[in-house]
Amino acid sequence: MKEQTENIEIVTNTFEKKKVVIQIEHLKKSFNGKSILKDINLNVHKGENVVIFGKSGIGKSVLIKCIVGLIYPDSGLLKVFDQDVAEMNPHELNELRTRVGFIFQGNALYDSMTVRENLEFPLRRNKTIQDPAVIEKLIFESLENVGLVDAIDKMPSELSGGMKKRIGVARTLILKPEIILYDEPTTGLDTLTSREISSLIVEIQQKYKTSSIIISHDLNCAKITSNRMLILHDGVIRAEGTFDELRNSNDEWISSYFKID
Repeated sequence: MKEQTENIEIVTNTFEKKKVVIQIEHLKKSFNGKSILKDINLNVHKGENVVIFGKSGIGKSVLIKCIVGLIYPDSGLLKVFDQDVAEMNPHELNELRTRVGFIFQGNALYDSMTVRENLEFPLRRNKTIQDPAVIEKLIFESLENVGLVDAIDKMPSELSGGMKKRIGVARTLILKPEIILYDEPTTGLDTLTSREISSLIVEIQQKYKTSSIIISHDLNCAKITSNRMLILHDGVIRAEGTFDELRNSNDEWISSYFKID
């Protein structure tokens, strides 16, 4: 893989001459004296799906929360769209979050709102769109993208786990983000629904040319969604490559992650 400095086009796998949209160098984060992220170095390229793989509780979610300023790192460089996140004021962070969609592991739907109201909320808050016709069009478009137009007036309590995941994706898509961060998108789902959500992630990438980081410990999700895969271990990125490159690695430690396919 050939990489150069920020703003310079790079060549990586099949992503020919793609711009870096997320740049992370020597990122560190500790909680209560315990080091979680020890030295993270990562570039994400325009239009690329990167899966960060690893066991639960090792800091994968901490990393993507740092990217949108939900958690601040202790040290290191973190740039999104060439902007240093640590130097952003609250207004600039809010602007960034309209361009970077975050899909939480628990979906984070408002239980007291219908699906329609859940999708309308980010529009009014972040885009200040007031025209009812425009809002309605965007809501239907987002629900069509995830195949759930019929659920528009349902409450979250009426939805299955897979449907809630899809509505979470629709709510993120409604702001037309350029980057999407997925936090364990298939956790708690059965095998068939997990495959459907993984396929949806790929469809979104292809349709909207999004760049994404997908946090997961689900091998099938990683196989379906990743253009590039990283294994996070003990606070550092221990291995990097395509799914097949890592699965076929001669390194026994790396190959041990692929015992169940």
